[in-house]
Amino acid sequence: MVFENLEPLEKIVKDGDLEAIERLRRKRAQRVRYVPPYIRSALMLSGHRLRHLNRLDELEADIVILNLEDGVAPIKKEIALRLVALFLAEIKSIHSKTVVRINPLDEGGKEEIDYLNGVLPDAIRVPKIKDAKDVQEAVELIDSRIKIHLSIETKEGFEALSSLRVDSRVEAFYLGVFDLLASMHLPQRIVQLHNQTMHYILARFLLKTASQGVLPLSFVYQDYLDTEGFENWCLLEKKMGFHAKGCISPTQVEIANRIFTPDEEEMEWARRVVELFESDQNCSGFADEELGFVDEPIYKNAKKILDIFAKSNSV
Repeated sequence: MVFENLEPLEKIVKDGDLEAIERLRRKRAQRVRYVPPYIRSALMLSGHRLRHLNRLDELEADIVILNLEDGVAPIKKEIALRLVALFLAEIKSIHSKTVVRINPLDEGGKEEIDYLNGVLPDAIRVPKIKDAKDVQEAVELIDSRIKIHLSIETKEGFEALSSLRVDSRVEAFYLGVFDLLASMHLPQRIVQLHNQTMHYILARFLLKTASQGVLPLSFVYQDYLDTEGFENWCLLEKKMGFHAKGCISPTQVEIANRIFTPDEEEMEWARRVVELFESDQNCSGFADEELGFVDEPIYKNAKKILDIFAKSNSV
């Protein structure tokens, strides 16, 4: 737990005393950051829920998204912003990369960025992106020490995917599939495991995002009690090429981490490819009875798998 006793803070929140939160935060030491080398899960937490925030140092998610947008009532947004800052300052150790999901830039997001620049989360997630101009505006507003994550949840943003990485600090795109479908005038009932339209949306999002060197994070599965359904989506998306998914519960985090961690069979394949390719003096490729034809692109993919796994186990 971040705070051993939440009762004093609960009273402050009940009273809506923003100044008391600010005074409390100024007394705290700056948090210790830990940035996981391999992203498999991104857990959403509401910024106004004290008991959820108080578990920040216990979570196993690779990313924790502290949400100020959807799910936080307008009357609670100011206090949620200050609570997020307080918990990020108070926390002594954390196993997750910290991301704050702000409101749209023209709906309070600019003011939230100005406040968060003094807090320095690992990243700020900007919603309702439509084009490169929106991204450039966010880049200019956000402190250069903070990474930038983008929510792709409008038809304009989806069409503009190839042009949205306007700065090297832009490191992740999240697929907000339900808002995206609404923007496209498509029914939410198509969010089914074997729906071809969903497969196209996922494939296009993945290819356009990954080709820019940006991390693609797949959509949040809303039925948090349906663990089998969530697992099936993770398995499908892993086959497609994803290696990270949005989550809304610790159980979903456990499933995503398990599925998107390279298994031993995949690791053995990668070790074999790297070993044989690097032993080839010409380094031009070779044919193997078990591996088939191995050339440089296949070698690079195998090398990446090994490098990621080695880093994640060295932490």
